[in-house]
Amino acid sequence: MYQKRVGFSLGGPITPQVKLLLIIMGSIFLLQLAMGFISADLVSWFNSLFGISHAGVFGKFYIWQPLTYMFLHGGFLHILFNGLALWMFGSELERLWGEKRFIRYFILSGVGAGICIAIVNYLLYAKNGNPFVVTLGASGAIYALLLAYGMIWPERQIYIWGIIPIKMKYFVLIFGLMEFFGTINSIRGVGGRISHIAHFGGLVVGFLLMRFGSQVSNPAPFSSRQPHRINAVSEFFKKKRVEKKRDEIDKRIRAKAIIDRMLEKIAQSGLESLTAEERRDLEWARKNYFPGGSDTIH
Repeated sequence: MYQKRVGFSLGGPITPQVKLLLIIMGSIFLLQLAMGFISADLVSWFNSLFGISHAGVFGKFYIWQPLTYMFLHGGFLHILFNGLALWMFGSELERLWGEKRFIRYFILSGVGAGICIAIVNYLLYAKNGNPFVVTLGASGAIYALLLAYGMIWPERQIYIWGIIPIKMKYFVLIFGLMEFFGTINSIRGVGGRISHIAHFGGLVVGFLLMRFGSQVSNPAPFSSRQPHRINAVSEFFKKKRVEKKRDEIDKRIRAKAIIDRMLEKIAQSGLESLTAEERRDLEWARKNYFPGGSDTIH
């Protein structure tokens, strides 16, 4: 069931494709742990086969690596933070776009980030003689989701560590700059275990998909321009009114997307094909698309 949001909104009920991605990543992580208990060499072989590296892609022609590396992770905290971010940003994007558009964006941005990893690491190897490096994790695709969320809801607030409020557009800008300079340092041969190249690659590919890809529509449902200041008190109340109106518009957009998707499914498979969760989503959409409560869907 959707919850009423005031000023900020993240996550909500987990959606089908987000759930599927979490199950896949969690299952493969458990497999990695099991192999690690058997033999460190076994898990190293598995990671080198399905993680991504320039040697694997360009040397051994493991063409599946730009896809499979996303579903492997290097530790509990790694998969925990990626999974949390996938739920926080991915679920609402999936509700807005629908399952097919969401999974297409996630996979394309992750593969694009993987290609960036392979190319840049190949150039680094040729220039600096860097050792064989394997990159794991869905961080590139996660950063693309972060970018999409910030482009669609730039004024929405989130809370860093649960206490520091920040608007999404500034949050994305800060992380974008961090990963840009982190990528520059990586190219110069300065860096740690964090793949800034994957993160920045995901941001770049996500931006290109948002701007030029056909799978995403209406990236900016509400203008981000701020009204002229008159005085502190009037500006404060005007801002609150704008935020309330924006939240109502966001709800109607999400509700319209849900209604269209559910009506399409009903037309194809009948009302009985709706799951209990889809029926709850449809009821939420009806109430928020027709807030007066007296309208019905025809």
